Amino acid sequence: MPYVRAEVRTGAGPVLVRLIGVTTGPSTPAYSWLADDEPAPAAAVPLVLGRRGGWRLQVDLGRAPDVFTLVGDLDECRRLAAEYARQLHAGGIGVGVVGDALGGETIDGCRRLTGLPEPGEMNSDRYVVITAGLPQGTGIRGLAAATGGRCIPVVIGPVPDGRWSAQLGAEG
Repeated sequence: MPYVRAEVRTGAGPVLVRLIGVTTGPSTPAYSWLADDEPAPAAAVPLVLGRRGGWRLQVDLGRAPDVFTLVGDLDECRRLAAEYARQLHAGGIGVGVVGDALGGETIDGCRRLTGLPEPGEMNSDRYVVITAGLPQGTGIRGLAAATGGRCIPVVIGPVPDGRWSAQLGAEG
């Protein structure tokens, strides 16, 4: 089972990334350490989680086994989630934000949602939905399953780590 545990630097500060397991899928890697001048491998939902030295850690969020969590102080998580949302949107990935999950952070082109979307509600091939805290019920994991992996939920704040997570405020 693939496993990564690494500290990286982000615009929001140091982050401890933990990636446990991947979904089945294409033969392309679920994550890669890439030099700054190195092209990224094909990915359904490419996202650079951060940098360490002259390397960047890029993942294919579409290969996350379920939810991706940003764990820590809610305001810090909001800054990092907004940074990731901008990157995803710039890469052509649809992004939905549930309620005030991002607080005062604004991202042009992201769709505001009043709650978790129903399967088929977002008009994108692949999309990411950001929510603060765990929603009531078990809807968040079910959303990824119900959409056949087209929806990647990102849960932020003081929440339990997912199998793919980024712990904010890492020291080192």
